[in-house]
Amino acid sequence: MAVHFHSSSAFEKARSQIEQHLFDSVLEIEKELAPALQSVERFAIALERLMDTLETMYQTPGPKDTFREKSFPIREGRYRVFFKVSVNPNLDFTITFLDIDDNRQSNLDRFPSHRIITFEDEG
Repeated sequence: MAVHFHSSSAFEKARSQIEQHLFDSVLEIEKELAPALQSVERFAIALERLMDTLETMYQTPGPKDTFREKSFPIREGRYRVFFKVSVNPNLDFTITFLDIDDNRQSNLDRFPSHRIITFEDEG
């Protein structure tokens, strides 16, 4: 069984926005190009590791694996990647990245200090 990866246009747009946000934020703080580029590179490496992980997880996808959208956290849960698994007629399968969410960026209006809410915050 071979694994094929595809990305939706929504995923590519969100990925581009996240990469630009990482680059701009680090450049603003560090005032140097190298750390800004490294932050984007680390993000790309995290996505590559996710592809390796998903390829291992879905070597033989079961019937329930092809229903509904799934998600997986990367970079200590800061980002969540949404994807769908499809089995092709030749029994290969395709994983399509549908979207990616940056928890910090999504919650800036509620948490301006870039904090991610935790269970300890509910007390």
